[in-house]
Amino acid sequence: MKVSQFTTILTFSLVDYISAWEHTSGEDFRRAISGHNHALVAFIEPSTAPCQALESEWLPIAESEKTLISIDCTSEAALCSEFDIISYPTLRFFDGHGGMRSYRGPRKASAIKSFLKRALRPAVSRLSEKKLAKFSAVDDIVFIAHLNPEDEHIKDAYQKIASQYQDRASFGSLETEGQTRVVCYKNKDAQQSKISDLTAIDALPKFVQTCMEPLIGEFTRANEMKYLQAGKSLVFFFSTTSKDREAFVDTMRPVAKMYQEYLNFVTVDANEYGDLAAPLGISPGRFPALSVQNPMFGQVFPYPSRDKTTAENVGRFVMDIVQGKVKPWDGQFADDEDDHAHDEL
Repeated sequence: MKVSQFTTILTFSLVDYISAWEHTSGEDFRRAISGHNHALVAFIEPSTAPCQALESEWLPIAESEKTLISIDCTSEAALCSEFDIISYPTLRFFDGHGGMRSYRGPRKASAIKSFLKRALRPAVSRLSEKKLAKFSAVDDIVFIAHLNPEDEHIKDAYQKIASQYQDRASFGSLETEGQTRVVCYKNKDAQQSKISDLTAIDALPKFVQTCMEPLIGEFTRANEMKYLQAGKSLVFFFSTTSKDREAFVDTMRPVAKMYQEYLNFVTVDANEYGDLAAPLGISPGRFPALSVQNPMFGQVFPYPSRDKTTAENVGRFVMDIVQGKVKPWDGQFADDEDDHAHDEL
């Protein structure tokens, strides 16, 4: 390629990148969130990697949702300081009535869209029996409280916890003449659970927190100790692409559900946490890859790289470990990809 051609391509690429965000001025921002207008606002610092990663997720939403705004905190530093923006990106929903709600979920287009829909509803949607079935499927995670009017204290507690977690789940309620109960619908994982013994003061918060835990979570430094201290073995899946990790979650749900009492399945962003792979017997830089760790005994079992990562294969590999048919990793990386201590049946 000629230098002039390369320069032209590079120039177009830079122009595309710079013009991708369409930032709003401080004056237009204040106008947008006043007068009963709602808006979802991304406060960003364009040079940071997390903000650059958000860009590709944000733009497709902005094409269809006209209530999205982005603020460049490098040029609107005073405004961002006024709203206590200390990390980037920060996403907040302004309801047009002076209310503001932070978004703490995944920075993915689908998750952000779901949050925007929740934000436009009250913290707790009042339901009738006719609307019950439809509302139970309105989101990935839905809580529905069947409230006896005599249990006013539970109603208040439910309203409080719904306001706390509305950015990540949908909450509804309806009256019942029977015993008060709360039902959780984890629609992506096709799981349902309920609680009716709400006498303990922490019963409802614990139930909500447990139900909101994904069947297959994303392993990070922030939640590392939670997983390592859970008393379960861990199945790690490393990949450099979110597409691979999302596909793994969809594929492994049946296996994760089958073994959830004994195993925690997690995905790992190999770009950010690639250094965690080597101690798990995964050759540096060889992704995607899977490994099983038993924290209690300090054992790891790298998954044979020659095998496809299917639900059937991984399920069989886990059973082979349980039955002692797979030897723990000896600390040496195999020269040959097929040189793994796994006895095929």
